[in-house]
Amino acid sequence: MADRIQVGTMLIENGTRMPESLVVSTDPYSKRWSSILRSTSAQLSKEIESAGWTFFYMAGAIQSRGFGFNDQSRMDRAVAHLIKAVELQHCNCLEVTELRRRSFLGVSFTNLTAHPRHIQKSRAFYDASDQTTSARPRPLEPLYNQPAPDRSKPLITGEAAQSWENEGRASPQPVLPT
Repeated sequence: MADRIQVGTMLIENGTRMPESLVVSTDPYSKRWSSILRSTSAQLSKEIESAGWTFFYMAGAIQSRGFGFNDQSRMDRAVAHLIKAVELQHCNCLEVTELRRRSFLGVSFTNLTAHPRHIQKSRAFYDASDQTTSARPRPLEPLYNQPAPDRSKPLITGEAAQSWENEGRASPQPVLPT
């Protein structure tokens, strides 16, 4: 079971839209993700590109570490961390690029490195037709369109400035009547 994840393994989110001409065999890995069988990333990329779709490769690698009592639990934890990171980048696929099993002071762990991948019809990563309205990124508002602050007004009122200046000083003791 732990041998299902190796260098070159690709996981894809269940329900990912694919070109109709492309037939990809998968094996369920978790509740929402499956591993792609009998296909390398180069082969899959070529088939997706020939169908007019795009298979994005995100340059930033994601690393995760999984601890556990046996190899399977360590691997499952490391893959779960990878999947969470890929979902945060709004990608629907990942490719494992490095796998290391290590031990430090008798504690075994598994290090995984992967690159997020994304399959979609458009050449633009954030295509409005592929996303729901709530998931669309907000356009940035340029800073130069903001009105300039009014410099004629004081930034701090007199009372606030006086209390700020007096801060840290010993406050005078009230005089009690005798």
